Amino acid sequence: MKLNEATPYLYCTAVIQSTGKVPYAELTAALKKLCEQTVKEPGCILFQVVPLEKERERFALWEIWQDQAAFYAHHEQSYTKEFFKAELDTIEFFESSEKVHL
Repeated sequence: MKLNEATPYLYCTAVIQSTGKVPYAELTAALKKLCEQTVKEPGCILFQVVPLEKERERFALWEIWQDQAAFYAHHEQSYTKEFFKAELDTIEFFESSEKVHL
C-alpha cells in the first residue's frame, strides 16, 4: 500500500480486549467479518485487526481513513452498530491523528 504523503489521512490505532461473552474463535470470526465489510467502504484505506496476546484475547486495530467523514460514516453502518451492540470486545486504548469521538 502506497499512501500519498500530501493527503491528510486520518490514522487510528486501538487495542481491543475480549469481553469474554463468546469464545476466542467466535470473536476472531466476528472481527474478520467486520474487516471484510469495512474495507469495502468508500474512504477506507486500511482496516486491519491483528492478534496481540491470544491468552488474554487482545487485538490491535489499525485504521486509515480518507478523512473524518469516512470514519464517521463507518460508525453509521448497520454492521458496525451491530458489532458494537453485541459487546464482544471493549476498547482499552484508542489514539488517532485527529480528534474524533467514538
